Amino acid sequence: PSPASAMSRLKQQDTGTMDQLAAVRQAAQERFLAQRAKEPPTTPPNMQAASGLLCSIGNVPPELMDAPISALLADAPPPQPPIKRPRVDPNALRVPQDQTAEVQRLLALPAPEELRIISWNIDGLDEEGGPEGTMRRTLAAAMHIARQRPVAVLLQEAIPPALELLAAKPVLGGVYDTVVPEDPRQPYYVAILLDRRRMKLLGKPTTINFPRSQMGRQLLSVCVEHIGHPPLVIATAHLESTKDHGAERKRQLTHSLRYLRGVVGQPPVGAPQGTPPVGAALIGGDLNIRDEEVKAVCHEAVGFADAWLFCGSRKEEQWTWDTAANDNLRVSYTCRTRFDRMFFLSPGISDAPGQGLLPQPKAKGKAKTAATVLPAQGDGLNSSGWRPTSFSLLGKERVPVLNRFPSDHWGLLVAWKVADRTAAEQPKQSIKDSLVAGLGATVKGPGTASGSSTNRGEVGGATASCATLPLLKPARAVIDLDD
Repeated sequence: PSPASAMSRLKQQDTGTMDQLAAVRQAAQERFLAQRAKEPPTTPPNMQAASGLLCSIGNVPPELMDAPISALLADAPPPQPPIKRPRVDPNALRVPQDQTAEVQRLLALPAPEELRIISWNIDGLDEEGGPEGTMRRTLAAAMHIARQRPVAVLLQEAIPPALELLAAKPVLGGVYDTVVPEDPRQPYYVAILLDRRRMKLLGKPTTINFPRSQMGRQLLSVCVEHIGHPPLVIATAHLESTKDHGAERKRQLTHSLRYLRGVVGQPPVGAPQGTPPVGAALIGGDLNIRDEEVKAVCHEAVGFADAWLFCGSRKEEQWTWDTAANDNLRVSYTCRTRFDRMFFLSPGISDAPGQGLLPQPKAKGKAKTAATVLPAQGDGLNSSGWRPTSFSLLGKERVPVLNRFPSDHWGLLVAWKVADRTAAEQPKQSIKDSLVAGLGATVKGPGTASGSSTNRGEVGGATASCATLPLLKPARAVIDLDD
């Protein structure tokens, strides 16, 4: 046969083979479908298990439906509360519960009758020991505060982690309110703790930023009232540090004294109508001041007195920064200074003869015999004013575990006494007359007096402070106070 006819026969054979295979597949599919149609429907295993469970619990009482499965057993033990797992946070610090419990025990004791005020640079910049060292030193300071129960605490070099710990309810927050400056310029600043049970805040706190400060320093003040007594303005400041900044430090002290002089005898700003005028004012803090600097601004300090001098100037309470007794800085030199001071203006008391911010020169010869010796607490015309009765230093016990002191500064503890009469019961203008009398007795010539009044406006930047802690800068360490 020809090639063409051979190819035709092959194609016909292939076509027949394909038709046969298709027929076979069709027949197999029809048989599979017919067999599947004859079988009964089946339930998946998971559906069978669910159906069986519903049948099993159909007779269980409704009150047991929400109970643990173990409660369904006749001999099941009583259910146990879930185990509290400890918080796992590498940045969290566990505050010793025995120390917070002791703080609470001390705070629960009756408060002393005398009104105490503490001023303390708590050295928040000390980084030795890390966050745990800061925590333990702050707790030690809280222990001193709880033991003394002051109506006010003036703090310097306070940092957010320390303030947050002090303001926590298991520490001092249940008794003391914390006042901080408005928008501090540095991550460390001043703060005031007020006993809310014994001191009533009048108006808003005030922040005065020192305009020429290179260290972000400010004055923070509050006006408070103790029931039955004239209002008192309490201020704190951390004046410019180091000897090289003496000129700026003197300007800051001058501004502070002028501000305090301006509020005494005036109605408290923001207080309800009928509130008596401010009867006295004080400033306490790490003033970094030297005697020669105080002497240079003494014309601005007319009527003010130094609490340490007023209370007898005991030598054992003189040095507040003493590298011989306090080795926190671990320096090789010995330096003893009175950087921390408390000045006050209480008309009729602080301006009494023999008082001031500097020790009085000793009389010699016949003058010494004829000199009149005044009592340590002063003897003024206004018997109802605020007067300090004792002065001491605190913070001289080492912190356990750290074997260091709470701060490189000792704290000031000053007790105050005030008569029962309010300033409203005094003759009109008594505070003003007393101030004028004090000025006239000390200032010589009209130049200094007029300068004192005209320069009062130099104190700038006074703003309302925020008395809540949310405005604090972010903390460097998380302090866990959970049980």
